[in-house]
Amino acid sequence: MDPPAASEYRRLRRATETHREDLVLRLGGEVGLRPVEMTRVRLADVESHDGTHFLAVRDADGDVARDAHLPAGVEHDLRKYAGNVGAGEDDPLLTVSPRRLQMLVGEVADRVDGVDASSRDLRWHFAAELLDDGVPPRVVCALGGWRLERLAPLLSDPDREAVAAALDGAATAPDGLGRDVALAADLGAELLGVATVDETARTACACLADAEGVRFAWLAERTGEAFAVREAVGVDAAAAETALDGYDPDARARDQRDVRVRESERGPLALVPVRRDDTRWGVLGVGVRRPVGDARRDALAVLGTQVGHALAAVQRKRLLLADTVVELDFRCPAGSSFVADLSGALGCRVELSGAVPVGDGSLLYYLVTRGAGADPVLSHADAADAVADTRLIEDYGDGAAVEVVVTDAPALALVDRGARVRSLVAEDGAATLTGEIPGDADVRAAVDAVTDAYPGVSLSAKRQEDRPVETDVGFRERLADRLSDRQATVLRAAYHGGYFEWPRGSTAEELADSLAVSSPTLHNHLRKAQQKLLTAFFDDAAPRSEL
Repeated sequence: MDPPAASEYRRLRRATETHREDLVLRLGGEVGLRPVEMTRVRLADVESHDGTHFLAVRDADGDVARDAHLPAGVEHDLRKYAGNVGAGEDDPLLTVSPRRLQMLVGEVADRVDGVDASSRDLRWHFAAELLDDGVPPRVVCALGGWRLERLAPLLSDPDREAVAAALDGAATAPDGLGRDVALAADLGAELLGVATVDETARTACACLADAEGVRFAWLAERTGEAFAVREAVGVDAAAAETALDGYDPDARARDQRDVRVRESERGPLALVPVRRDDTRWGVLGVGVRRPVGDARRDALAVLGTQVGHALAAVQRKRLLLADTVVELDFRCPAGSSFVADLSGALGCRVELSGAVPVGDGSLLYYLVTRGAGADPVLSHADAADAVADTRLIEDYGDGAAVEVVVTDAPALALVDRGARVRSLVAEDGAATLTGEIPGDADVRAAVDAVTDAYPGVSLSAKRQEDRPVETDVGFRERLADRLSDRQATVLRAAYHGGYFEWPRGSTAEELADSLAVSSPTLHNHLRKAQQKLLTAFFDDAAPRSEL
């Protein structure tokens, strides 16, 4: 998603109608708090250090999870708001639910023509503004509670000028950081266009092992609780396996960073986690000749992120281009799946309209319920151990569309094995999960990954499906049949006018003026065109208005 631009954020603040609305926007857009974290803010958690204000951000148990920077203006507004509502030092300032704060942000955004914003978008704005100001990504992650790779969408790929400038600035930096910046650029270029997992492993290890200051490189894939070395250059595969003894990818690394370093007589070995679509895929081992400090840890983490992106691209290509796929149906009883539990507890039907892998080994579920309204659905989700966050998308009265971040689910185990979640439907306390993997994949390994992690889940059906081949022309013709002339015109103008670029080449208002239509009319046509385009591309869920 694109974070709101600075001008859009200012327009959002001008659209607030109460002190509470403005404070909530500022806590999200300038402090980087999640709605659930906002509900725990107290004056007692505000501290000052050398004239700079910090806020202790607490978790559900009341422990301090991190320190957030509190701009002077926000600190002033926070104390002023506390005085207005009569809150004491230890009293929560915002005495409403996280869901209500999410809705409040949406209500403010609805007043601003041409601006879509949610509480998550405000956090993206917070990160984007800091990165634009030159704040190191590692510091941004610490302030916002992200992992480094989570900021990848906000970091542009460096061109030659950017790499040269970075090297000039890092020429005298410790830890050989300049070489690491150049190595990251080289690795990214080498991995473009790789077609298989084996090719990714060979290319990455060869590129790294040939770099100055690197002794060897190897790549290992996680298989259950063990690892299988896929490629090793400059070192024996057996030595790589030995280096993995006792390595726990789920444990927190030293100094709270992902990259772990093991010292040896020959030099340090960096163990870099590799995530594919934000799921734990394996580990990259890089033998380096010089000590590894904090800055170099972050640079090495980028290498793992690049390999993970390449692996994700390979997997998507396999699924998109496979002539044959295998569909696997799993039966998930109550107690094994949040969705199954939700249907049983509320006596409703739950259907997944989409699933997206996100950071820290979790999935973003887009669920549609029938027979249970928004309040009971969100209340049940908020109380579930397997759910990290919830957001209301639309309330239908006797049903709802919600977004749920799930951290524990059979679908996660399936995605970890390179599968795609095709569907998930639950009724009467039981769910049916359907996954899709390429026909040449290891089906047994995918099934075992799910049933071993969730003993109550069982495979109920397996099907091999042949896919009809659709040409680019066929796709365009299918889409053209769905778009009205006006929708096609608006979509084409937005594309060529740079509306979808970042930063935008044209605003919605400028496009509306060029097409001689009102801004609401343009947004109406553009949204419908985008919906039809995305439906044609994904082609596995009906538009929400048809549900």
